[in-house]
Amino acid sequence: MALPARHQFSITYLDRLDIENKRQGLREPSGLALCGDGQALWVVSDDTRRIFQIDLRGHIQPKASFAIDASGLEGITLDASGRHLLAVAEDGNTFLKAEIEARTIVQTAQLAAMAGYEPIAPYFASGPANKGLEGVAWNDSSQTLFALKEGQPGLLIEVTADLQTIVSHRLLDADQGFVDSELDPEAIDFSDLCYDRLRDCLWIISDKARRLFLYDWRGGRVLQSCRLAYGDQGDYREINKAEGLAISAQGDRLYVVSDKEARLYIFDLRS
Repeated sequence: MALPARHQFSITYLDRLDIENKRQGLREPSGLALCGDGQALWVVSDDTRRIFQIDLRGHIQPKASFAIDASGLEGITLDASGRHLLAVAEDGNTFLKAEIEARTIVQTAQLAAMAGYEPIAPYFASGPANKGLEGVAWNDSSQTLFALKEGQPGLLIEVTADLQTIVSHRLLDADQGFVDSELDPEAIDFSDLCYDRLRDCLWIISDKARRLFLYDWRGGRVLQSCRLAYGDQGDYREINKAEGLAISAQGDRLYVVSDKEARLYIFDLRS
């Protein structure tokens, strides 16, 4: 059966920008989120205790960036109010809430301390410590957070806005449509996600598969996927270690950061 037009997509590579700034500490970008006005991006680097803001050309905005008393941040998103940033740290599988104006952490919450953790506890107990929380996104439709467990197994976890309760969880496996022609389904990892309010879907990336998935979170299935690739002077290339993902409010631009390359990739998105 053909998918509705709004669930069919194509991406076209537009640009890639070097965003590394060793002096400021932006070396390994690991999470990405669009600012409330759509004119800049929030970025975290997992080796630096700082939240960065960059403009859409990849330049750090020093006055908007700020230090934070946390390390190992792997994902970031803006909350419904636009006044707070919510991040996840793989170490301890912790959620952090930072007030932008005050430039300080106002809440921390460990996943294991939340109500509803018991059903997913075995997935964390049996997997490696470095396969914990890797991405986070605010879902406007459900008014909840969605977090990713990186792998072994990959897991989508829905958490209430107050960071108190796990609402639901779902394995991200071949039955859901997370497949790749070059990898066994069990080897596919998940590095970030973002919510698309226009399509009411989640975009999810895998750095090992170098693949972008459009995921229907209500129906529990991948609608379409494609390689995270681009052309460079006639050569076909794939993004190396894609770790962060954001979408424009209009749903027509995708932004991807590479941890290893410290680059921001920009794609045109069409339905």
